[in-house]
Amino acid sequence: MTRLFSPRFIITLFAVPIIGALALFWYFSLQGVLKYERTSDSASSREANLTENFSKTFLDKFGDKIVKGEDLSKISPEEISAASQEIVPFEKIVGVIPIATKDDIAILDENSPEAVKNYFNSLYRVYEKTFLTIEKDDVKILSEAISEDNFSKLAQIDAVISSFDKSFEEVKKIPVPRSWENFAVQELNYLLRSKKFVELIRNVDKDPLAALLA
Repeated sequence: MTRLFSPRFIITLFAVPIIGALALFWYFSLQGVLKYERTSDSASSREANLTENFSKTFLDKFGDKIVKGEDLSKISPEEISAASQEIVPFEKIVGVIPIATKDDIAILDENSPEAVKNYFNSLYRVYEKTFLTIEKDDVKILSEAISEDNFSKLAQIDAVISSFDKSFEEVKKIPVPRSWENFAVQELNYLLRSKKFVELIRNVDKDPLAALLA
């Protein structure tokens, strides 16, 4: 399953040389917020994008070294750690993911084998109408967009996001056998979390770092 990692973990994992290369790439290829000169962008607009926030923080801290052509491998782990403290947490970028509870489901006052069988058959029928009709999943669409350098293809992911919405609404309506409530709630929350991560992939052209961590 998808996991969340803090930007600090990513910084530590990739170490100084690779981060230096990333900084140079962003510095020379992206415009606006990635300029070395301090921008007048509000804090709220910077925080809305993890890639921009990371880049701005890195360049604010080490931009002088980049401009002067200094060896970025000499940046100490302590300096990187200090810079990472100023990066907005990934969880804040993602925002609040809705949480389903038992109040969102209808619970049957029985848990016979037949009731359980009917529940799972109904669950499958929902997914059969939503996810199984998707010709391309989000990962395949993303791969094609990157390989073809055509990020307009990401619009195709909207159909995947819509399938999560439809699935959530339909699954909520399925009567849940007694003692299967926790499973049903977990299923709904899985749909909500997965939808959020797919939305991050949908916006990879705007915030690639957030999509990478999704």
